[in-house]
Amino acid sequence: MLVGVGALLAAAAIALGAADPPRAEHSVWESDAWPAQETVTLAPRETGWAEAPVPIPSGATFTLSVRARLAGDADPGAAWGVWIEAADGARIVYAHSGEGYTTTRHCPPETLPTALEDCPALRAEWRWTAYPRVRPPGESNHVALHRERPGHVRLWLNGERLGITALDPAGAWGVWWRGGRDNPSALNWERAALYQD
Repeated sequence: MLVGVGALLAAAAIALGAADPPRAEHSVWESDAWPAQETVTLAPRETGWAEAPVPIPSGATFTLSVRARLAGDADPGAAWGVWIEAADGARIVYAHSGEGYTTTRHCPPETLPTALEDCPALRAEWRWTAYPRVRPPGESNHVALHRERPGHVRLWLNGERLGITALDPAGAWGVWWRGGRDNPSALNWERAALYQD
């Protein structure tokens, strides 16, 4: 009986949001039209970077939230992600691909690379790795980055808690994208938001 009651209490807590990703309380900025108001078509191997118009508040607990969707017929090699600028000017990129892979990369501050693979992974196990929670082309993926404590940012992908990065944000943040290997790929930026406590 105790096991049954415990299971019911756990189910109720989950239903009320106990397992949901954390989110800072106050909305600072939201957009359904950034970095593009409409679906964009990426040429094969095309890459790009966009910086958000509102920086991460200095010293505050924050949450970045970006949702986008590759078209169902997109080249599976297409990818997108969210980046945060570190205090030294480097960019930490949290990305995933239409093939169901995810990675976290450290791009040095001097010059933004043509290929994300030119940036080293923050950890060996954070190279492009298959991950079952990455949704396929045709479905939305949601990337959230939350400062859990000073100097540490946690990645949440589609509501699932992933790795934590030692990171002291400089303020700038944005998105990165890449077209597929052989065919054009349509990408729809659905929503971006910044919250702080």
